[in-house]
Amino acid sequence: MKINSGTIILFLALLVGSGALYAQERFYFRNGNTFPHRIVEANDKEIKFLEPKGDATIRRGIDRENVVVAFNAHGLFIVIKDLSADPETSRKSLEKFYNATGPSTDLLIKSTPIEVIPATIRMENDAINYLTEDNKPASINKNDLVAIIYQDGRHLLLKDPEEAENLLTAAADKVLKYSKPASKRNNAPPTKVVTAPQPVPEKTKQPVLSEQEYKEYRQKSITKVEQFSDYLQVIVDRSFSMNERDLAIKNALQLFLPETQIEVSSKNRKGVTKLPLEMYLKRLKMLPYGNVQIKWSQIEYVSELKQEQDGNYYGTIVGNQTFTGYGEKNQNILYSDITKKSVRVKLEAYQKEIDGQSKTNWTVLLGNIGVVADE
Repeated sequence: MKINSGTIILFLALLVGSGALYAQERFYFRNGNTFPHRIVEANDKEIKFLEPKGDATIRRGIDRENVVVAFNAHGLFIVIKDLSADPETSRKSLEKFYNATGPSTDLLIKSTPIEVIPATIRMENDAINYLTEDNKPASINKNDLVAIIYQDGRHLLLKDPEEAENLLTAAADKVLKYSKPASKRNNAPPTKVVTAPQPVPEKTKQPVLSEQEYKEYRQKSITKVEQFSDYLQVIVDRSFSMNERDLAIKNALQLFLPETQIEVSSKNRKGVTKLPLEMYLKRLKMLPYGNVQIKWSQIEYVSELKQEQDGNYYGTIVGNQTFTGYGEKNQNILYSDITKKSVRVKLEAYQKEIDGQSKTNWTVLLGNIGVVADE
C-alpha cells in the first residue's frame, strides 16, 4: 500500500523538524521532515516501513528517493542510498541495524573535515563544552557539526538531511568504532550497521561526463530554468484557460525533484518564507491582480556542476526574477520587485538499452529554489 504524497505532507507538518532531539526509531525526508517509524525493507523504487494503527501494525511504502537517513533507538544511523535495492538483502541489513546498540560515549560528527569526536558533553548551547577521551576540556561550535549522537540513544541532526547525506556516509565507518559490543543474549557477532553490508559502492566504476557531454548538460540545466520561467508566465496569465494553467503547473513540477521547496520574499514583509513548490505554483495561479508578469533574466551558473561521492553531479544556477502585478486592464502597477534566486541542479546517470547495448544517459533535475537577494 502506497501513501498519497499529500497525506504525507499534511501529517509531517505536525512533526518537529530536524534540529530536535530524538531517542527513538526515526527516518528523515529529503525536505527535512521526519517519520517516527521503522523501515523494514527497500527496493530500487520504494522503502517500506511499519506504522502502528491501534492494536495493529500496517506496512506502508513511500518513494525511496525522498528518504535520506534512518536512526535506530540507540542513535546509530543508516544512509538510505547505501542500502541494497534487493528486498531480501535490505531486509536482513535493516534487521541487524535496528538490533544494534549505540556508542558508549557521546559522539560529535564534524563536517569539515569529516571527523567523529568521542566526547563527554558537559554543557550545550550554540557551542558544546565537553571532555575528550583524555579527560581534557574542549569546545566546538554547533555550526561545525553534522550531527550529535548521545550515549543515552538520543540524536540531533544539525544539517538539512539533503546536505547531511554524503557527510553521514563518509562518517559511517568512524561511528562504528565507538558502538557498544552486542548483548550476550545476542548470539550474532557485532555487525556494521551504519551502511548496508553489500558490495562497496566505490568499487563500482561511476560514469563520468565527457567534456562535450558536460557542455551539453550544463546548457540543458540552464534551458530547464528558462522553461520554468516560461511556465510561470503561463500560470499567472489570465488570458490562458484554467486547464492550460493547470497543465503548466504539472509540467513545471516535472522539471524538479520530488519535495522541492521554494523560498519567497516580499517588499511588504520581512524575512523569507519557504513553501512546497506545488503550493507556491497554485497560489500564483490565484493571485488577485488584473494581470501578472514574471520573467527570469541573467540566468547563469554560480557554482559549476561537480561530481560528488554518490556519482551524481550537482551545481547551482542563479537568475533575477522580475515580478510585476497590474491592476485591471494593465493600467496601474500595484506591486513590483526583482529577486535574485538560486536553483539547485542535479545531474543523475541512468542506463538505457539501445540495440541490446547498455548506454549511460543523464537526466537533469532542478532542486530547491532559494532567495539570494532582493532589490
